[in-house]
This record gives sequence, structure tokens and C-alpha cells, in this order.
Amino acid sequence: MKTNSVWIWATIVVIWVAVFIMSMGSPSLEFGDEPEVIDVAIIMDWFWGLVGTVGVLRLTMFRRPTEAGWGQDAAWPWILGVVGALWLAAALVSINLPVFEVGDNIVVPVAAIVAPIAAAMLTWYACEFLVAGFAARRAEELS
Repeated sequence: MKTNSVWIWATIVVIWVAVFIMSMGSPSLEFGDEPEVIDVAIIMDWFWGLVGTVGVLRLTMFRRPTEAGWGQDAAWPWILGVVGALWLAAALVSINLPVFEVGDNIVVPVAAIVAPIAAAMLTWYACEFLVAGFAARRAEELS
């Protein structure tokens, strides 16, 4: 294993630690007169963590040699910082934002639903932006 790939594996560990924190600490969806409780975070967060993990791997280690930014290992520490901050912020938002109460018997944890989706999508964008940005900088240095 290349030593630079440790940065990517650390990023993936941070994603899954954040998914675990969100799954255990997020409020639940409640509805009905005798409240039915559904742990939305436990059901959904693992999927969005998987989407984020695939994004990190696809846009860093598994880029094709014909893609712009291929092999730009200099971006990987930045990816750990940015993606790690995204997922930890998503965990904090998911756990700490108040729930949305509809009427007397429906409680919807909007932040617990939206935060992991936003983190997964921003992970893809951040990885692409950082790798392509470092590739452009590297091309300027070579010319």
C-alpha cells in the first residue's frame, strides 16, 4: 500500500465514525397517538456513508489515467481535512438541531434526514474539486 493512501483510508474511517455517531445520537421519527418510533438515521445513514465512501475512493484512488487530476496525491491530506469536517459537521447538525413538530403527534427530524445526504453529495464535489484543483496547479508548475 502506498503511504499516501493512508490519507484516503483515514478519510473513510472519519466518514464511518460520523455515520455511527449520527446513527446512535440522532432523534427519531415519531407519529401516531401511541407513538410509533422509527430511527430514520439508523435506517438511512449507512447508505449515505456508503455513497460518500464510494465518492472518496472513486475520485482519488480509482481515477482512470485518462481523467484530469489522475495521480494527484498532493490533494489527499486536504481531502481528509475537508471531507472529515463535512461529515463531522453533518453529525453535529444531525444530532443537535431541533426536530420539526407537525400537530400534536408527529415529530420529524429533518436535520437527521438531510445532513447525511448533504454530506455525501458535498463529499463528491469536494473530492473532485480538490483533485482537479491540485492537478491544475501541478500542470502550471510543470509548464
